Amino acid sequence: MTSFSIAARMQALLLAGCHMALVMVTVPVWIGLLRWMAAVMEGERRLPDPTAHWRTLLHAWRQVGVRSAAGAQVTAVAPWLALAAGMVAVLLVPSFSIGMPGGDLSDVLVIGGLLEMAFLALVVAALAPGLARSGHVGLRVVAGGIMIQPVMLLACAVLGMCLPDGTLAGLVRQAHVADMNLVRVPLALVAGALVVAGVGEGDGTTSRLSSAMLEDLAGPDRAVAQYARDLLAVVWMMLARDLIWPEGIVEPDILPRAWVLVPMLAAVALWAVHMLLACGCVAAIRVFMVSGQRHAGWRAGLALLCAVMAGVLLFAGRGMG
Repeated sequence: MTSFSIAARMQALLLAGCHMALVMVTVPVWIGLLRWMAAVMEGERRLPDPTAHWRTLLHAWRQVGVRSAAGAQVTAVAPWLALAAGMVAVLLVPSFSIGMPGGDLSDVLVIGGLLEMAFLALVVAALAPGLARSGHVGLRVVAGGIMIQPVMLLACAVLGMCLPDGTLAGLVRQAHVADMNLVRVPLALVAGALVVAGVGEGDGTTSRLSSAMLEDLAGPDRAVAQYARDLLAVVWMMLARDLIWPEGIVEPDILPRAWVLVPMLAAVALWAVHMLLACGCVAAIRVFMVSGQRHAGWRAGLALLCAVMAGVLLFAGRGMG
């Protein structure tokens, strides 16, 4: 093995480690800011506390874990399975840089499948104990998820025509060397569809449903399930950000002598700004557009409309081109 390939692999592992640390540490921060923005839009007046959600998770972790006799084996595994699937999805969605291991697998269909797997694991954790309230809420959440499936299929079809070689890394490379104006609006509409369909945070109704689903969990099981649920929301927002502004992601050189720290730090700062904007957009959508008891139906309809419009604009642009 040459020194060039060794340096490339070391750089890829370093990027992956920084990427994972950045995302995993900031997940509770983004969720806390998202909920604070939604509360402010609903009329509350309070200062943001980015660390409040971290303290909530740590408090849940320190509590004594109790599992009901029914479904105990399932509830012991399902939250950790959801967390594992979410972490693999994080590795496939770029934050500030590409060139990480698994970049060739960063297909939107693969990422969507991992996020759906994590979602289903959390639903199974709610259904396994056999309790009436959590089971009923889990069935409501599943019904909403089924309504959103056509949105995912249509979004993946549109993205398959937009993304070079079908990967996010290919999109980033093309964005640095080619004009993206032809597909900019379709990609933005698909990003909006994925956020509306996938991010289940921001309004009080969804937060109450999530809490009811996990009411039978306590201790580390509950903390992991809550963190996994928040991680899914952040991954959906990261994916939308990558589709809307791929130029903000750095493509580092393989050679160590070309490693520049300043562009990486600038890319991390830009990612933080974009995630802050994403939290504001999601909070506004949840409060002003898809709030209320029928939020799942409104979400599915709005997401489907965005995905259909993305396909129409893509075909219209190619026809005129």
